Amino acid sequence: MSTSTQKKRKSKKSLFKRTTAWLHLWLGLGSGIIVVIVSFTGCMYVFENEIKDFIEDWRFVTPQEKAYLLPSQLISIADKEMKGKHATSITFGEKDEAAIVGYFIPKKEKKEENKGKKEEAQKERKPANVKNLTSNNKPKDKEPKRKKRRSGVTVNVYMNPYTGEVLNVKTISRDDVDFFRFMLNGHRALWLPYDIGRPIVGVAILIFVVILLTGMVLWWPAKWIKSIRDKSFKIKWSASFKRVNYDMHNVLGFYSMIFLLFISLTGLVWSFGWFSKSLYWVTSGGKPLVENRESPKSDTTHVKTFQISTVDKVLLNLKKENPQAAAILVIIPEKPADVIGAFVYKQSNTFYNMDRYSFDQQSLKEVSIKSPFSGKYTEASLPDKIRRMNYDIHVGAVLGLTGKILAFFASLISATLPITGFLIWWGKQKFSKKGATTPKVASKAVNVPKKLEEEMSF
Repeated sequence: MSTSTQKKRKSKKSLFKRTTAWLHLWLGLGSGIIVVIVSFTGCMYVFENEIKDFIEDWRFVTPQEKAYLLPSQLISIADKEMKGKHATSITFGEKDEAAIVGYFIPKKEKKEENKGKKEEAQKERKPANVKNLTSNNKPKDKEPKRKKRRSGVTVNVYMNPYTGEVLNVKTISRDDVDFFRFMLNGHRALWLPYDIGRPIVGVAILIFVVILLTGMVLWWPAKWIKSIRDKSFKIKWSASFKRVNYDMHNVLGFYSMIFLLFISLTGLVWSFGWFSKSLYWVTSGGKPLVENRESPKSDTTHVKTFQISTVDKVLLNLKKENPQAAAILVIIPEKPADVIGAFVYKQSNTFYNMDRYSFDQQSLKEVSIKSPFSGKYTEASLPDKIRRMNYDIHVGAVLGLTGKILAFFASLISATLPITGFLIWWGKQKFSKKGATTPKVASKAVNVPKKLEEEMSF
């Protein structure tokens, strides 16, 4: 095809189409490698629970026709296994699943250990006439700083809920070389420190949303005639490599677009606070997101020594109210002001259909907190339900196994889109250079076969 013909075709495109194509190309080239990593690691992570259930046999037990041991009994056995450490949670699942007694071991950092010594040394060196910087004269911040997540190690003791036998002790931390942890670290932060990697991933996903929308504009057929429809909806496997590569980018991109849009938007909820609040504002019809980040408190006016048998009462009550629950997790308080937390999961391997409770550790009265995740799922408002669904939409679990399969293939296609897009761009660059260096030779006009012209026209 001659250069003049190409220029004529380009001139027929509107400014909007040309701008859209320019954005799609250069945003794709700029964020491509990040999209490949995030998409590939994401599709590898989708079936984590199913794969672990298959290879980790200590997660399951032989069902028996008798009641489980009480939580206090299992916790007592696990505490001995953990050499006197105190349990922080206990989980009961289905009849064929092991009970899990959880422990959180905080990580002691050198900075924290030396903090007290440094403060004492500064106080000794400070002149008497210098005002105390921690006094009431200190200007207050407009917004309280978020509490940093405690770093440490989680240890799960898997136990037979009928006999109390310890089946396995598994340690979990961000530093583990476990395959799924490695994939998750790449998905969230590109294997960089989280403070650096997560914003980079967030910006790349925001760009990817723009790429998806511009790609839809470019895919939209100019005319809905059969030949154009076939190019838009079908891959011509018998054609040349360039044509097959173009069809894979164009056609597979269209089929996966709606799934990738949901996956990307739910991912942005964790990346940017402004996006999270905006999405809630839209879904709630203009109501602001109100979430109390403060932990609920127990009444400490009549403090008694916490008895682990209180956990037995909580679990038995929840089990009575929710006989069909897939799992019940109870959080054990560590301090007098802490509440007893409880999570009732209605379905296996999903998080949205969950009831969350907080109980005073002395009176067992329910303590309410303002959060989209607090209370019963069935009683939550529509925007709160959507917020609860965010993770399960992200991994496809909201549609069960079918949704996970769709999320897996959509993410896999997403990982190929920057590669096929780059090959399209690179092929055009080579073609244009080759055409520019070819000397002009007077010759007769040659009729290009229609089939060949179609393959060259993309």
